[in-house]
Amino acid sequence: MIDPNLHHRVAEKGKCLAVEGRHTEALRYYKEALRLAQKQPHADIFFQHYSQCAMESLEMMGAHEEVIAFCEKCIAFLEHKEDSANQEYRKRYLASLWERMAIQMLFLQRYAEAANAFKTALQTAVGAPMPLSSELLAWCQKRYTINKNLIRKSQQRNGYFTVRNDNLKPELAIELPEEYNPY
Repeated sequence: MIDPNLHHRVAEKGKCLAVEGRHTEALRYYKEALRLAQKQPHADIFFQHYSQCAMESLEMMGAHEEVIAFCEKCIAFLEHKEDSANQEYRKRYLASLWERMAIQMLFLQRYAEAANAFKTALQTAVGAPMPLSSELLAWCQKRYTINKNLIRKSQQRNGYFTVRNDNLKPELAIELPEEYNPY
């Protein structure tokens, strides 16, 4: 019998690796956590959280086009999903995907596309504050010179990152079970 919390423990190890800057390894753990969580109740919530963690690692690795493609797929899926019970939550998650995609566009110096994506994020957010999107959109509109360091500082100041030292639970983290670990 597989531990129903195994996915959580595997993902936590991925987070620990990501904080250490070992993003390629972290991605293996997130992928396995996603696979393990598929059959759990509320699998959508786990998918959203673990995919956000994976996108952060991809972003830190400079794989901005991959993050954009992932966001586009998630957005397309969610825009056609009927879930009237959780409309507000779904819209906020959509807004966060638009924001993440816009940030990747900034890293790629695609400022006009980034501005449009930030606008969509803010419109989709159902009145929830999105200070990072607001700040970066203003920078785009004012045609500021935007570099990687400025983006990172703004992300940190506005609580963008899901995977951080202050929310790790290393005591829960486990290595991938041997049958899943090729090393």
